[in-house]
Amino acid sequence: MTTPVELKCPTCGALLAMEDVNMATDMALCRACNKISRFSDLVQEERDEEILDSIPQRMSVAKTARGLEVTYRRPKGVGFFLLLFTLIWNAITYVAVFAMMGETGHGGIFGQLFLIPFILVGFGTLLGAVYVLFGRMTLTLTPGRGELFRGVGSLGRRQQFLLAKDARVSIEASNIQQNHKVLNKIVVEQPDGKPFEFGTGIAEEEAQQYAAALLRQMRG
Repeated sequence: MTTPVELKCPTCGALLAMEDVNMATDMALCRACNKISRFSDLVQEERDEEILDSIPQRMSVAKTARGLEVTYRRPKGVGFFLLLFTLIWNAITYVAVFAMMGETGHGGIFGQLFLIPFILVGFGTLLGAVYVLFGRMTLTLTPGRGELFRGVGSLGRRQQFLLAKDARVSIEASNIQQNHKVLNKIVVEQPDGKPFEFGTGIAEEEAQQYAAALLRQMRG
């Protein structure tokens, strides 16, 4: 009796039989080469083929000299909201600043110092609006290796990570909440034991699944 979905050994490509699968221990044995694999990983790889059939919205994939580049851009609506909020916030804040500058004495100085946090909030929301409207998250992948870039244009942060052959790539709940909803993250197992985590800024579940499936495919 074979499995309902034909599962193949990742080492030799032989078909696996149901009697060689132990779901309780999440293990599958290939009798052709005696390789033991995680059953859940084999099932996930079958799903990955379907996931990679179509590219989600707000994602683009391109082959470059550096490798396969996968770029995700956040929904623009949030950026326009932040920009409108920033304009209103800063308008009110700077009117108050100029009013305080016209005052003299300790009261005027104290008022100006009191407004500093409000100025910083306005600056922070402006940066947030620019990032959402013009920023990007780009994964550059080659077999066995990856690089994550987050920023605007060429300005931003780059992080390197490994994609080992047997590395586990999963989507898990993070410690971050948004609108009372727990955000998920992509977790990539690393040889040093400290996983590489990212992806809480990806709003769509299908986009997270696509990135995770591509990472699993690029393990080398």
